Amino acid sequence: MGLVNACLRPFVPHVSLSNSLEPKFRWMAFPGLIRGIGIIHFFVFVLLVFNPETSTSFIFNKTLIAKGEYWRAISFIALPPILPGGMLLLSTLLMFFVIKITFLINDSLEHAWGEFRTSLYIYAVLACMILANLWFEPFPGQGGLILYETIFIAFATIFPNIEFRLFLVVPVKIGILAIILAVITILQCFTGGLQVAAHILLTFFPYLAWAVPRFLKWYIMRGRTAARRNAFQRQALPEGESFHKCEQCGATDSSHPERDFRVTEEERELCNACLAE
Repeated sequence: MGLVNACLRPFVPHVSLSNSLEPKFRWMAFPGLIRGIGIIHFFVFVLLVFNPETSTSFIFNKTLIAKGEYWRAISFIALPPILPGGMLLLSTLLMFFVIKITFLINDSLEHAWGEFRTSLYIYAVLACMILANLWFEPFPGQGGLILYETIFIAFATIFPNIEFRLFLVVPVKIGILAIILAVITILQCFTGGLQVAAHILLTFFPYLAWAVPRFLKWYIMRGRTAARRNAFQRQALPEGESFHKCEQCGATDSSHPERDFRVTEEERELCNACLAE
C-alpha cells in the first residue's frame, strides 16, 4: 500500500467532463470527499462493533421514510462493508484495507480528474443510488459496499496496471479485479430479475455515461492506428532493397547501416568511406 498519496499515471490521460460547468460551480468541489466517506464508514463501523443493533437505524426503508424518518434516504450509504456472521477480526482487517485503498483512490482520482470532477462523479453516484432505492426494491444491506464498487471500477478504468497483493501474497492488477467485479455484476443483472437489473444499471449509470464513450473512442483510435500501421508496412520497401547504394563500392544502407551516403556535384551517390578515399 505504498502507493497512497502517490501521483499515478492514468490510463485515461484527461477527462473533459463538465469543463464548461467547473468555473460556475467550483464551490461544489469537495477536496478529499472519498477520504471523508471512508472516515465516516470507519466511525460507523466502530459504532456497530459496540452496538450492532444500530445498523437498523441506517437501513433504507420506504415505509419509515414516508412516516418522517427522512434521514434513511441517505443514511444507508454510511453503512460500511462488514462480513456477515459476526466475523469481527476479519471485518476489522477488511475495514483497515478499505480505508487505505479509499485514500489511494481519492488521491489518484483527484490527480486524474481534479477535485471538481471527482466530487461531481460521487454526487452523481449517490443521487443514482437514492433514486434506484426509491424506484426499485433496495438490496438487503446495500450501502457503502455498492458505493465502493462504483468508485473502484472508475479507479480501475483509469489505473488498470496498479497491482494489489491478494491475500497479502498474490500480485493482481486491479484491472483484472475490475473485470471480475464487472462479470459478477452482469451475472446479477441476468439472474436477479428485471428489478435487480434496473437497480444496478441506474446505480452504475454515472460510470457508464463516463466510460462507454471513452472506450468507444479508444477502440476507434486503436483501429485507425492499426490501419495506418498496415498501410505503412504495405508501402515499405521489400526485404533486401535499400534507399541508398554507393555507385563506387556497391555498399547499401542495408548492408552497411553504419555508413552515411552523400550525393556529389556530379550527381553520384557515394558512401562516406568512398568519399574519404
